[in-house]
Amino acid sequence: MAEYPKYRSADPVEIENRQWPSRRITAPPVWASVDLRDGNQAFIRPMDVAAKLRYFQMLAQIGFREIEVGYPAASKEEFAFLRQLIEEGQIPENVRISVLTAARPDLIERTIEAIRGVDRATIHCYAATSELHRRFVFNKSEQELTEMAVESTRQIRDAVESAGLRGRIAYEFSPEEFSDSRLGFVVDLAAAVEEAWASRGKEDFILNLPETVERRPPYEYADMVEAFVRRYPAMERTMLSVHTHNDQGGAVAAAEMAVLAGAERVEGTLLGHGERTGNMDLVTFALNLKSRGVEPGLDFRRLSEIVEFIEEVSGISVHPRAPYAGELVFTAFSGTHQDAIRKGLAQQEAIAETFHQGWKVPYLHLDPRDVGRSHDGLIRINSQSGKGGVAYVLENVYGIEVPKAMQPQVAAAVQQEAERSGGELAAPDIHRIFLEKFVEPSGRIELKNFRIQRPAPTGIDQTGVELALKAGGSVYAVIGTGGGPIEAAAAALRRCPAVPPFRVEAYSEHALGRGSDARAIAFIGLKTDDGKVIYGAGIHENVNIAAITAMVNALNRFPE
Repeated sequence: MAEYPKYRSADPVEIENRQWPSRRITAPPVWASVDLRDGNQAFIRPMDVAAKLRYFQMLAQIGFREIEVGYPAASKEEFAFLRQLIEEGQIPENVRISVLTAARPDLIERTIEAIRGVDRATIHCYAATSELHRRFVFNKSEQELTEMAVESTRQIRDAVESAGLRGRIAYEFSPEEFSDSRLGFVVDLAAAVEEAWASRGKEDFILNLPETVERRPPYEYADMVEAFVRRYPAMERTMLSVHTHNDQGGAVAAAEMAVLAGAERVEGTLLGHGERTGNMDLVTFALNLKSRGVEPGLDFRRLSEIVEFIEEVSGISVHPRAPYAGELVFTAFSGTHQDAIRKGLAQQEAIAETFHQGWKVPYLHLDPRDVGRSHDGLIRINSQSGKGGVAYVLENVYGIEVPKAMQPQVAAAVQQEAERSGGELAAPDIHRIFLEKFVEPSGRIELKNFRIQRPAPTGIDQTGVELALKAGGSVYAVIGTGGGPIEAAAAALRRCPAVPPFRVEAYSEHALGRGSDARAIAFIGLKTDDGKVIYGAGIHENVNIAAITAMVNALNRFPE
């Protein structure tokens, strides 16, 4: 036996002056969902009739107008589901259902029986055309396989006409494993099938070119589709469709490139369910287009609910990093990412003016609100998070606008606890740490009482502050004056022998909340003798009390 390499690349497609790489997708393709057939057959527990009906209704609500509902000749349950859809009038007027059958006379007969009474439908027939299947699975020559496909097509045509359904029933044919087949053979076979069906136009005949198993890279698949389009003689009467699988991780790329190469219709499943690594993910393809300014015509504004339902009926959890649908895809843990997102969101108007588009935010190519997510969970905190992320959470969840110079100290306190716990910190954890470390820190000084005098006894333009402090078991009464409450309180504190030397370096404040429930939060940075600036914060209904409390809290954070 000869020695051969275990693997080798598929033979490249000979194509001169390829056009697809220079094209752009400017309108969505026709979307065709195969969730209820190709997706369902790969679930751990395939859906029952009731679950399939709920799924079908969801697909229609999302906006799918072509839905493959099953393989009615394969099982009683598939047949019963189709009959229920037809007999109970469950198919919306703007939806065309599709049913699959292999190119076998008995299966075709049963399929025709299953669709009687339908208003509009597509019968989808397939035959594997790769040499691997043709020779080693079916033991047929190219001529024999062509004759089988043509004869099955004629049988379907005759049965449809006999049932008085021609004009209401379209026909789809798939040369399975197209991407592993000899191109000239598939072109000739497809032309023979189209002639046997006697296509009346693109709404009447669909030719699907499946990448049944991903054996070649997406760009070679696109080459093959473009080469097919150039050689196939009935494009004006044919809706060209593609069906890609994800064995090498390129299903979405292959489908997008195939559309550039001439495909007008795309088959796939929501979240990519299907055999092995699955079908092309319709959610990803559609939302990719949306993020590039092409409205896909599918409504994913309730994507979280869609994901929850599919997880329920499939028994398969969606990966948290799955594009668009994953729990973590709009979440940043990295400090640099968090800081950039926070700054981008704060400057959306200026960014829009610069780039002439309404949404362009660092690290977020799609607005989470377009898929039903809020901005609240964009930034989540762990030991890798930075000051920007912590500041974002405090500001967006609790309305606390931490001054930029103070943010590293707040982030350090949060990071210390994150490292200790070894996990993620939720927003309430971050808020608690901020309060414990900056608003209510334990320390050497306790403010027992205070009084503000305006004007101070020393002058009409002065403010006086009297403080009662407790430190180290002793109680101190100190008085200070200054141009305002902060300056006066600082002067009073410096007269207390238990207070270390300091200088007021920074001060800011803002309101927390609105109306009668509003409070003030003040931030003060005090410089120590060795040049460090240490921050404290205070919260109170009275802004002056908040400022004095912030000063005492900053002193309590001084090193012993």
